[in-house]
Amino acid sequence: MRNFFDWNVNNIDPSLWTCVIPAAGKGTRLGYEFPKILYPILGKTVLQHLINLFHEFCSSFVVVASPNGAQEIQKEFESCCQSTDFRIVIQAEPKGMAHAVWQARDSIETPNTVVVWGDQICLRDETISSTLAYHQSDTANVLTFPTVMKKNPYIHFHRDKTGKIIKVLQKRENEIKTEVGENDCGFFCFSTHSLFYLLKNSLSSPDTLGSQTKEINLLQLFPQFEMIDGQVNTLRIAHFEETLGINTVEEAKTAESILRIRN
Repeated sequence: MRNFFDWNVNNIDPSLWTCVIPAAGKGTRLGYEFPKILYPILGKTVLQHLINLFHEFCSSFVVVASPNGAQEIQKEFESCCQSTDFRIVIQAEPKGMAHAVWQARDSIETPNTVVVWGDQICLRDETISSTLAYHQSDTANVLTFPTVMKKNPYIHFHRDKTGKIIKVLQKRENEIKTEVGENDCGFFCFSTHSLFYLLKNSLSSPDTLGSQTKEINLLQLFPQFEMIDGQVNTLRIAHFEETLGINTVEEAKTAESILRIRN
């Protein structure tokens, strides 16, 4: 694990970064008829919050949308983010996050790629900037992401004695048996080449399939990043609220409270 605040965030070069946002999810559990990424939080859509978090560090954005949601997301981009370089690509079927990210492969020209889930608006600025700065500091870095130790984790990274990730366990796949685990924040920095090299060679592998959902999961690939040339880095943070996703009205209210306190 690395000390989180040792990296010079002023050296982040946006021209080296593209931000990919998987956003094919519906707002059904929120009682919302539009894509979840358009749900309003404190007067802004989730998409606006994410753009505000990452626009300083990324020169372009790629949003992965469902066929039914693409038009509404396009309208939102045009109304709120006209100065932002953005593209929308389509995920024809909801096959999982790895499959969603794969759809962006022809839209990325930068050497580094951020992937952030389409509801992670409680990330802190310092978490984002420190993670990008650390990843960019060495071209040998293939994957860098923040984690936090928390009770009742949604994700747990199982490691060997040397600290390498050997398996990624998920609550929704009924795989986590520990009370406390190492949870991600839905935010990851990749070498673009390494990301799509592994996706290309792994999308049809049973290793990427969730045991219960049968979705093609991105996090299931993380042990494979440990096996290729390059460095996998984990930065430990202390704020549990950064792991919050927004799937229910209760979680949306929690996110509003967190952001209101910060502002």
